[in-house]
Amino acid sequence: MNKAILPVLIVWGASCVAPVYAADGKEIYDRVCYKCHRSGAEDAPRLSDKAAWAPRLATGKEALYKSAIEGKENMPPRADRPELTDEELKAGVDYIVSQVK
Repeated sequence: MNKAILPVLIVWGASCVAPVYAADGKEIYDRVCYKCHRSGAEDAPRLSDKAAWAPRLATGKEALYKSAIEGKENMPPRADRPELTDEELKAGVDYIVSQVK
């Protein structure tokens, strides 16, 4: 009796889900944040001004995330870009923090 050997594809849980890519903080900064943080528009601290960032860094990342998401003073909520996810905003904050330390 001849038995055909058929290939078997085994699928394990999450392998069926499309991959999730981490937000690129530099890309978010270059696309959104730089508009104010490069020029200092609306009293935004410039990326190049480490002294201006020092007191903000002292509040911790969670406070910076909250400011980016909810807005603070002249900074509009979600950087005036409601389509950005929390993860994208946090990635932008993380990039800024990496540059101003």
